[in-house]
Amino acid sequence: MDRDFNRIVNSYSSMLLRICMHYTKNTTDAEDIVQATFLKLIEKDVIFDSTEHEKAWLIRVCVNLCKDNLKSIWNKKVDSIKYMEIELESYEIDEKFSMLSYIRTLPPKQKAAIYLFYYEDMTIKEIAISMGTNNNTVLSWLRRGRKTLEKLLKERL
Repeated sequence: MDRDFNRIVNSYSSMLLRICMHYTKNTTDAEDIVQATFLKLIEKDVIFDSTEHEKAWLIRVCVNLCKDNLKSIWNKKVDSIKYMEIELESYEIDEKFSMLSYIRTLPPKQKAAIYLFYYEDMTIKEIAISMGTNNNTVLSWLRRGRKTLEKLLKERL
């Protein structure tokens, strides 16, 4: 398990951190959630059928923990510094950042589907499995998200 756990952490930690940053917009919370995701893996002692199952399970747990974090009393009641202008982390600085800021304005399911599809190169099937829905629902989220992004970008011009 130790060698396998190390492989899983090395393979997925940066992807999970990016997903968490997408939800929380806060490095500290994102790192905590990634750690909690790996702790769930240890607690549950899950046996995976394939690497696709492994990846989908980790993403599903990670997304659920992000949602729980966003629903917490702390986030509802406290005006946190995470909404202030903070120097961007190195993994966020690229030509895609401006597009990410538009993607972050989408409704949660559309935002997650578009992020996973375009930034994590996941297939429709993988997204559906990791988000606990069917392929057609993911396609609808992607279509609606693209339409909204197109509208936002046209308004910008």
